[in-house]
Amino acid sequence: MKIAMSPGAIIEALREHELAIAGLYEAYAEVFPECEDLWAGLAMEELQHAKWIDALYANVQNNPQDFVVERFRIGAIEHSIEYIKQQTAAAYQGDFMLINALSTAVQLERALLENKYFEVFEGDSASTRRTLALLGESTRGHYQKLHRFWRENGGG
Repeated sequence: MKIAMSPGAIIEALREHELAIAGLYEAYAEVFPECEDLWAGLAMEELQHAKWIDALYANVQNNPQDFVVERFRIGAIEHSIEYIKQQTAAAYQGDFMLINALSTAVQLERALLENKYFEVFEGDSASTRRTLALLGESTRGHYQKLHRFWRENGGG
């Protein structure tokens, strides 16, 4: 893996990505009040993910054994952020249905897992390993919860 030349830019893009997902889930909570607890809970956890990314970046800056690698281009992250913003706007269209929201959310969480989104961080410090484990567990939990809800509501 190649060490990132501009780790701050990558980290900021990842952070903005998590905030965009939180915004999407907040919109879904507003549009689907019958599922507000689900969406609001996920949004709060996405905000926590953004804080964990900030903590990981602090680890990278303070621990020589931790670093950021270039796994994918910033443009790919920015493209995903734009997609999420489009989906957020689509949520407010009159014909938007819960199954659409669930499908989008399942797809986003699956992509994070499949693309090993958080593996831009490398390191041996206990703090970095612990935070990466928390991010992975939380994202897997989001996917499983959403996938189950998706199936219960007509998906698949």
